[in-house]
Amino acid sequence: MMGIETNLQLLKERVQAVVDSTAGHVSYVIEDGGGQRLDKDAYVTKKAASLIKIPIMMAAFKQVEAGILSLSDRYSIDTRNIVSGAGVIQFMDGDTSFTLGELLTLMIIVSDNTATNKVIDIIGWNGVNDFCREQGLTNTKLERKMMDFKATAAGIENRTSALEMIECLKYLHIEDAERAVFSDESRQKMLRILGGQQLLDKLPFYMDLELVGIANKTGELPGVEHDCGIVTYKGEKLFVAVLIDDLVDNSIGKRAIQEIGKVVEEYLVETEAFC
Repeated sequence: MMGIETNLQLLKERVQAVVDSTAGHVSYVIEDGGGQRLDKDAYVTKKAASLIKIPIMMAAFKQVEAGILSLSDRYSIDTRNIVSGAGVIQFMDGDTSFTLGELLTLMIIVSDNTATNKVIDIIGWNGVNDFCREQGLTNTKLERKMMDFKATAAGIENRTSALEMIECLKYLHIEDAERAVFSDESRQKMLRILGGQQLLDKLPFYMDLELVGIANKTGELPGVEHDCGIVTYKGEKLFVAVLIDDLVDNSIGKRAIQEIGKVVEEYLVETEAFC
């Protein structure tokens, strides 16, 4: 136990060293499966960027569980509703249709903005915000669609916090029937989607992905770099969320998240040696 506690203190010091050397405002939460937590400014509300896609996905799965929707429901996308930025739908044939499950997968693994906006149309704005409110996610709110530059210019932004992203990730590991937010089937499907993440240039960047597993979702805007995920190693897991804003240079924030990912992996591997 002493070794584990020593490693936890070392993790705190290493993460803090990264935070102290980063020219931006860093909020983070790192929590293990037993509830031990390290954090800084965990409750601070920030622009969510694409992290908002996690509660959007979860709200969709709640409607699937309620029988309102099915993952096999198929939708076409009007070419007038195709947006730029992240994603692949904008480069596909305009007549292509997608199942809800496919839209959710594209929304997460390549952060597809067109897919995201279609999902919002399908489940409704209230579907997302009602889910957040029901789960007590008071700092997380959907306020605009992806690539809505008029809303952005008016100061309208989607919001969340490091702690509430951790809470969302933890929903995927609650198995107790009395506390579970989702069915086991839904949890496994969402974990599979997050585990298929193709954008691996932040938390996983320095990780040996043959050694550790990660299911994550990134987000970025000018001056903003985020990543959150579940990092696993030999049955042990850490929930990690790093949200950075007030950046003059986005590469500084990205580099900081990469470094935190590296020390998280080192902590898991070193700690397992004491178990």
